[in-house]
Amino acid sequence: MISSTLKKQIAWITGSGRGIGKSIAQELAANGVKVVVSSRTKAEIESVAQQINENGGSALAIQCDVTQKQQVKELVDQVKQQWGDIDILVNNAGIVYFAKIVDYDEQKWDELMNTNLKSAFLCSQAVLPGMIAKQSGHIINVVSVAGKQAFPNNAGYCASKYGMLGFTDVLRMEARKHNIKVTAFLPGATDTEIWGNANVDRSKMLTPKQTAECVLAICGSHPDALPEEVVLRPIGGDL
Repeated sequence: MISSTLKKQIAWITGSGRGIGKSIAQELAANGVKVVVSSRTKAEIESVAQQINENGGSALAIQCDVTQKQQVKELVDQVKQQWGDIDILVNNAGIVYFAKIVDYDEQKWDELMNTNLKSAFLCSQAVLPGMIAKQSGHIINVVSVAGKQAFPNNAGYCASKYGMLGFTDVLRMEARKHNIKVTAFLPGATDTEIWGNANVDRSKMLTPKQTAECVLAICGSHPDALPEEVVLRPIGGDL
């Protein structure tokens, strides 16, 4: 059963114009959470926010490049002015680039590290002062099983997710004394646009809704319990 206190909270989901992030925003909003949807693509987040608001939820769409510190700060300030301090941050923004290490493009490497790892640092840093002031909050980092399991042709993504898992562990150590929860969420392969034209069996993947329902359960966990690391895999195993 989801805690009734969740209905009073404000959640920011990065990369929520599509895929897992979109489903998380919809799932939280359906359970009474005010959601901030953000991405670099304005049309996508406006569409998501409109759908949520038309279905009786509360959503705020804010265009934001989460690799840029000033844009992140401006988003947090805007949310505070309109709704208040952010209670839940879901660091979900991420991209993937498939290539062998010998062929890996340096610019793609930097873009991937900034989007997948630096953004989690910037967004967490931006919401922490408000959470510390209230002595409460929850940061959920969508790490992926690639944070513990290596895959060929996927060096950049795995490196960013291994780094994100380490960042999450340190963040948890530092935030715990302020009554702030920090959870690493490691979903297995999920059927989203991120796979592009990759030759994979999508029938063996998780659905975005399944991952979103797990995030909802994490957010609604007992106030005195800390889900440090949650792994979600398809029943038949990963690809």
